[in-house]
Amino acid sequence: MTVRYTNLPDNKDKPFGGAYSVHDDETVAEMDNLIYEFTQEDHNHDAIRESFIETYKWWMPSTHNLIGIEKYTEGCFTQGTTESFAQFYIRYRNHKRLRLAKGEYFYHQMMRGLWYEDSFAWLDEDDIRDGDVVLLSVPFSDTGDVPYALDELLDECDKNNVHVMLDLAYINLAVDLEINLEHPCIQYVVSSLSKVFPVENLRIGIRLQREKFEDQLYVVNEPGYNYINLLSAYVGKEMMLEFPADFIYDKYAEDQEVYCKYFDLVKSSCVYFGIDHNNKYPEYSRGNETNRLCFSRIWDGRQYDNFRM
Repeated sequence: MTVRYTNLPDNKDKPFGGAYSVHDDETVAEMDNLIYEFTQEDHNHDAIRESFIETYKWWMPSTHNLIGIEKYTEGCFTQGTTESFAQFYIRYRNHKRLRLAKGEYFYHQMMRGLWYEDSFAWLDEDDIRDGDVVLLSVPFSDTGDVPYALDELLDECDKNNVHVMLDLAYINLAVDLEINLEHPCIQYVVSSLSKVFPVENLRIGIRLQREKFEDQLYVVNEPGYNYINLLSAYVGKEMMLEFPADFIYDKYAEDQEVYCKYFDLVKSSCVYFGIDHNNKYPEYSRGNETNRLCFSRIWDGRQYDNFRM
């Protein structure tokens, strides 16, 4: 299904395929302990949601310079980033064209293949125009780095009244990034813990806005209603309190250095990735001139049987 609607290969069974959290012994043990702990106590549901959002708002940018992030005061707990994506597509469903970068996250490429074949253009193949809508991962899904000329792109979106969602799901796999979130075109900033911690099946994410737009996500996040996954919000908040935002980067930066040197790769800003600039590993291409290799499942042992170094 994924391959049918995208230009992406199905690499999940290859040793360096996909993009997965590392199932680190320390974070796995903490997650398991928190799940047990949650079931043993009574909890104030409103307090869990509120503390999750407030914790995420300071934890995520704590190792970066996210200019203007303090203005994104409206927050919602989300089921990973995917729930935010769905609401973004619903809100802007009547806009003329979807704009993506080649190599973008498969969900958006599936949306292109399913619903936008006749109203779509890659970002590098046409100018930004009034009526476009843009989704972009920062760091970028294909490289783990801040996209080239990001500010220039957002300037064009500002000028043409184009609405933008920035997906920061990979941001806490890196440190010391600078991203300008002051651009008026940015409607949403979203992120997830699914790549940082081994919580991908708990679906823990956040959506941030400068101004409230009362859609379904806001309704289910309303105080007193709280139709959200409280276990996941609790685990996510406690994981962030236990592990600083640069924990995974600091722990695995030396391993990234070793693997990139051995396989003749360039280090990505995101610690899980090495980028192939010489086309030595074309099977890991996502449609651009470089190829992305992910080390996390080698480091935690899930792909040892398919790997030789």
